[in-house]
Amino acid sequence: MKVAQTIAGESEDEIGRDFASRGWTDHLPVTVPTQDRVDHFLAAVDADPDEVLLAVEESRREVTVRLAAVNAVLAGCAPEQFRVVVAAVRGWADSRWGSGDRTYFYMSNASTGGAAQLTVVNGPVRGELGMNSGTNVYAPVAHANVAIGRALRLIIRNVLGFLPSTLDQATQGHPGKAGFCIAENEEQSPWEPLHVERGFAAGSSTVMVMSARGPEPVENRMSGSAEGVLFTIADTLSRLGAMVPGGPVVVVMGPEHADLVGSKHGWSKQEVKQYLYENFRRPVADLERAGLAIRPDPLRDRSEGGTAYRYGARCPDDIALIVAGGRNAGISSVITSWCYSTPPGEFILSPVEQRSGKADK
Repeated sequence: MKVAQTIAGESEDEIGRDFASRGWTDHLPVTVPTQDRVDHFLAAVDADPDEVLLAVEESRREVTVRLAAVNAVLAGCAPEQFRVVVAAVRGWADSRWGSGDRTYFYMSNASTGGAAQLTVVNGPVRGELGMNSGTNVYAPVAHANVAIGRALRLIIRNVLGFLPSTLDQATQGHPGKAGFCIAENEEQSPWEPLHVERGFAAGSSTVMVMSARGPEPVENRMSGSAEGVLFTIADTLSRLGAMVPGGPVVVVMGPEHADLVGSKHGWSKQEVKQYLYENFRRPVADLERAGLAIRPDPLRDRSEGGTAYRYGARCPDDIALIVAGGRNAGISSVITSWCYSTPPGEFILSPVEQRSGKADK
């Protein structure tokens, strides 16, 4: 189990350099987690500081609320952002990541596949924290997106011990490992937001967590039909290199595409997901040609017109459809999962607690 250490120094710069020499940072400047700062963060959530939010059996490491707060301070978070960090770590501990008492959190972070932990935020907390859900949604635009994503990554690194070339064996990784936190652009969506679709009240706030590859752009500025846009998205999802693992995917539809599909042509969210599911596939012969081993999968294998197909999703609800980005071009993106073994049609959403009011901004 990771234990806390107290470090002394004459200045914050000196302590920061000491942290870097110990491998406790991502090589960017940090905020020194003094006791007063950590206590301020702990006061912002209604939780016992010693509560274990996540235990990873394989590495015998635990994330407590206190250790999460230390790393949130280190990342440059504001105290009011800490409740989103706590909700995300609780999501990591959800038993649906695996089977029984075992989770796949260790595998998803240690794997050569190089996944990062995606966080998608919904509900009023987006506005309360000033999160970016519009133009440049993946870019370092809003402090909340950047700081929350960085805090979660530092927790993985410092508390859980996933250091590059040790526990973290990613062959290439991707830039989301610096921080991968976005918000849904609910205001420019023609459909109900993700958390409402998944059974939460509209006035509540949630985070969705997923072990994810990086976003892949989908550009179609020319089509005026819903099917033209959706077929382009399905084709991007169906690339050979993403077909083998399978499991949940996130379609991040830009507002211009969403307006065309949902508002202009009247497609419901479920109709969109059904279409994407039916076209998110490749002939088994394509996978065999690429030398990709194919094992039978009754949830993903179907034949049609004499052709055997491997489907990328197990059911339409394996596709999380959100709207995010700017309404300035016909551009969307897709995010595929890695080592994310949930039951078919399920995603991990974790509620964000209401503001306790105990800590000042």
